[in-house]
Amino acid sequence: MRAALARTSEAVRLLEAPGRQPYHDLPDPAEALATARVEGAHLEPGALLDVASFAEGASEIGRRVSQAPGAPALAALAAGIAERADLVAEIRRAILPSRELADDASPRLAEIRRALVRKRAQLHGVMESYLKGRDADRLLQDKLITTRNDRYVLLLKAEHRGQIPGIVHGGSGSGQSVFVEPMPAVELNNDIVSLADDERAEVLRILRELTSRVALRAADLARAAEILGELDALQAMALLAHAMGAHAPDIADGLDLELIDARHPLLSKEPVPVSLRVGFGTPVLVISGPNTGGKTVALKTIGLFALMAQCGLHVPAADGSRLPVFRRLYADIGDDQSIAESLSTFSAHLAAIVEMTKDLDGPALVLLDEVGAGTDPTEGGGLGVAIVDHFRARGAMVVATTHHGLMKAYAQATPGVACASFGYDPRSYEPTYRLELGVPGRSLALEMAERLGLPAAVVEDARSRLSLKEAQAEAMLKELEDERARLLREAERLAKERVAIQAEQGALRAAESALESRKTSELQAFAGELRRRGDVAARQAADAIKDAVAKLEETRRRVEMEAARRPLTARQAANEAARVRSGALLRIREAQDEALAGAAPVPEPVVAAPVAVGARARAKTLGVTGEVLAVSGAEAELAVGGKRLRLPVDELLVLGGRPGGRLSAVPRVNVERPAERTSAPAAEVNVIGLTVDEALPKVDKFLDESALADRHEVRVIHGFGQGKLRKAVAGLLDGHPHVAAFRQGGEREGGAGATIVELKD
Repeated sequence: MRAALARTSEAVRLLEAPGRQPYHDLPDPAEALATARVEGAHLEPGALLDVASFAEGASEIGRRVSQAPGAPALAALAAGIAERADLVAEIRRAILPSRELADDASPRLAEIRRALVRKRAQLHGVMESYLKGRDADRLLQDKLITTRNDRYVLLLKAEHRGQIPGIVHGGSGSGQSVFVEPMPAVELNNDIVSLADDERAEVLRILRELTSRVALRAADLARAAEILGELDALQAMALLAHAMGAHAPDIADGLDLELIDARHPLLSKEPVPVSLRVGFGTPVLVISGPNTGGKTVALKTIGLFALMAQCGLHVPAADGSRLPVFRRLYADIGDDQSIAESLSTFSAHLAAIVEMTKDLDGPALVLLDEVGAGTDPTEGGGLGVAIVDHFRARGAMVVATTHHGLMKAYAQATPGVACASFGYDPRSYEPTYRLELGVPGRSLALEMAERLGLPAAVVEDARSRLSLKEAQAEAMLKELEDERARLLREAERLAKERVAIQAEQGALRAAESALESRKTSELQAFAGELRRRGDVAARQAADAIKDAVAKLEETRRRVEMEAARRPLTARQAANEAARVRSGALLRIREAQDEALAGAAPVPEPVVAAPVAVGARARAKTLGVTGEVLAVSGAEAELAVGGKRLRLPVDELLVLGGRPGGRLSAVPRVNVERPAERTSAPAAEVNVIGLTVDEALPKVDKFLDESALADRHEVRVIHGFGQGKLRKAVAGLLDGHPHVAAFRQGGEREGGAGATIVELKD
């Protein structure tokens, strides 16, 4: 079975290279080979040409397949096709495409045909002399040469019979003409007839000789036909697998069956795939749920896939699906009632099950649809449980569908028996066709009846007639289904949050790494400058900076280890790192201030003046200083280091002077506290989970910071969703003063969930 599936997989690969092979274009040589084996028989020219075409095509296909990579089993099979180029050459040399023998098929045939040409030319000259004679119009009915009994004759008028000496070969139907072979043509006609007989004899001899050559190669040709038949069947299986989107299932050593996203191949449109597991310690699966919910289709899918796999066919299911090898497969599906045989629905089902119990031979798969149906529900439920348990005790794998409450209870209470159910929409009671393992399902007979139009009064009357125990059981099942639906919604929400957190965690790690790298290099450069100055205060400050840098490195390593160990607590680890880093940076700032006491430049004072064009101003959040280029309403443009920043007016502080000081040559490191984020920004910003109003200001600020940091390209991560956030970000980027161009992320850049922005130089 594994070998058969592997051969089909190789055939699928062969569809790609060397491609589909034209097996059906080759003639079938079976009949010709059978005739060739008969002693004294001969093949007609057309049959011999078919043999040549088959041998030629078989050799070509054999060469292609035997040389194909990735298909060792099929290559070895194709290598068994013997080359018969000599036979093909002999046949094609002797027989023309028009299915006539060539003149040079043999020297004797060539000689005979040359003699025939000469004699016919001579005869034609004799007959033409009569047609052109002086009395031709008077004697001949028509001026033409025809044949009677394979001899050339003239058509003479009946009243002039005897006017041309010769042999009469009969008359026309009207009696007005007679066919006369003139005496000068008799000898020539005799020669032509004799040569024609010789020609037929030589042709027959050649055909028999070619047929004997075919008979000598008959075994090889028959083997080639057999191999091509196998390859043709495998190609058909590969084409079917391609059409169904099928894959080779894994073959289980024991009775373990698992189907992942299985689709019955006969379902049209886009069927809802079904996933299920049977075995793995629970060889029995009882499926319940609403009518028309998919239970019977699931049974048929299991049985069909088991048979397909054992025939070497791929199955339309996802990779990782697993099927065991069964010696017997039994199925009782559908209604086989028969008036002629006095079989009711119940007795028809029971008769089929009786035959199963007699013939059971493991490993076996037993599929039972609506087991115990067609009789009293209580007795039917008990009988269904007993039947399923009988097969389970005999070691069979059993999948059964049911509406009986007793069967559902049996599935939940019996070791080795699992339950499953098909779901439905709780509002409309429409089936979802999705199988849920581990929970029983309601039949929804009353709800379905109401949905199909049964009067509400009838449905309520039926509901009131349910026994207390049945009503409690139905209520409990509904409560379980509601709880399961709630848990599924919660699981989906948590999964989305997990994805968002992991994305944010990656962005945080990248930002932290960039920040720490920059700060470390700046602080080390500053410490070197202080050491070069050589005074005591400078050396003390340098030592403090060195200790703080070591502390930062240790904190960063701890954060990375914590994030790797517990991905979902990365935010807490980052917060802890920020707290430690804040204290270290504060100590660095203090040491820096001590080293530069009395030597630092005097900062420009802030004045209470309106923001106007030409004024010098400092951005509160970014901490940068520049000249106001334009003011428009509540926004202003600030020129900073050759960049134009668009900022709210209330974010700017107007400055009243120019900086000065004694140590302007000594670099002043602008150490950032965690809450300020004034260092070089990360190369991306993540706004997943934000509203449009929350996201756009964050992106705008990120662009300003990136422009100040002289970044050329950044990424905005907005996710997929309904596309609102992506469109809003695109609207902001279009015409933004910092943006040169933007595009959708590539395959490794986040795809449609991210936008790549190219910033102006």
